[in-house]
Amino acid sequence: MLRKFFYETKGIAAIEIAFIMPALLILYFGLFDLTSLISVNRRVTYAASVVADLVAQNKTSVLKADIQNYYNASDMIMVPMPSSTVRVEVFGYRISGSTISQVWKTDNASGSSCGAAPSTAAMAPLMVAGNDLVVARVCTTYKPYAGNFKVNAAGFGTYRILGDTALSVGETIIQRPRSTLKLTCYNTTVGGAVCS
Repeated sequence: MLRKFFYETKGIAAIEIAFIMPALLILYFGLFDLTSLISVNRRVTYAASVVADLVAQNKTSVLKADIQNYYNASDMIMVPMPSSTVRVEVFGYRISGSTISQVWKTDNASGSSCGAAPSTAAMAPLMVAGNDLVVARVCTTYKPYAGNFKVNAAGFGTYRILGDTALSVGETIIQRPRSTLKLTCYNTTVGGAVCS
């Protein structure tokens, strides 16, 4: 009876599938999440590039309402992500002597802050002509689909495979104004209050 058990070949495929299937499922959903994350990263980079470019095309000044329209362009790029989860921030930097300082800032008031203002450490070589810089920054969070599946462990409750995992995705694009050396953002009227 024992010898018959050891030499039995029926059901080998089922046993192999039982061992291999979990690894294949993890690989499949892991690759799905990886490609989704790469797609989100590309959209974030493109959205930051478009907003920076649109702001940089203005001559001498730009109104906050115009920049709000540029945020709409970034919303369209980020679809299908909800616009409420995507933060877009635009900064204006100016050089005086060798000192670089932030002159104005505005954002779309969505999502969480992208963090502290961009560092000025690498901006000096871009401002050798005494020009301003427009800095656009887009950030969001990505929640992996596979990692957020819930698993019910008998007697232990329901758990997520990766816990409450969210990955931060962000990009910063710096551009010089195209038609002028100085570019200032105003809240409502040119010469009025500066965007802050």
